[in-house]
Amino acid sequence: MDTKILLAIVALILGLLYFALPKIYNYYLKRPKLVVDIEPNKGITSSQKFIRHSSKNPVGVPVNTPEGISIYEFEWKFDLTIRNNSEVNAFNIKMCQRKNSDYLNFKKNINPNKALKAHEEETIPFIFSKVVETKHKDRESHFTKRPSEFKDLMLLLEYENEYGQKFYSRYYFNTDKTDYKKTSETELKYWC
Repeated sequence: MDTKILLAIVALILGLLYFALPKIYNYYLKRPKLVVDIEPNKGITSSQKFIRHSSKNPVGVPVNTPEGISIYEFEWKFDLTIRNNSEVNAFNIKMCQRKNSDYLNFKKNINPNKALKAHEEETIPFIFSKVVETKHKDRESHFTKRPSEFKDLMLLLEYENEYGQKFYSRYYFNTDKTDYKKTSETELKYWC
């Protein structure tokens, strides 16, 4: 093969790559990175409410002793902040929690029709509550600064770049870390 033809083919391939690689990068790899932070809500951040005395208390023994058993509702108030930590806007944001997470009650949802622009954030207040049957003397061990159930909780954010490519952020409550691994369709059914 002639050297001029070979150079023309190489130049053509390099020219195509010059225009194709940025398009491929923008479509598949250029992504928003949504980071999640949790902080205690403003004002009163936690409360405990006596519900009733337990039926497990021995008959004839006063229920207001340290060994008495009662049922309490513990409640913590937090702010969930979702921050776009990139130069790329995030579109069609969807927040999912595991279907068995009965403890969390979000006060509002993310509007999927509103883009989260570069370096913007959105704050969503939520309440974590649980009902516990415990002895009076052990009540404070259930009412820690952060709920012990945080060790099992995760939150998943699904969002898109401007080309419609989906990306994911998974927030772990126990470590306060955000992970950016791809989530499979079967796993998404478990989440959302």
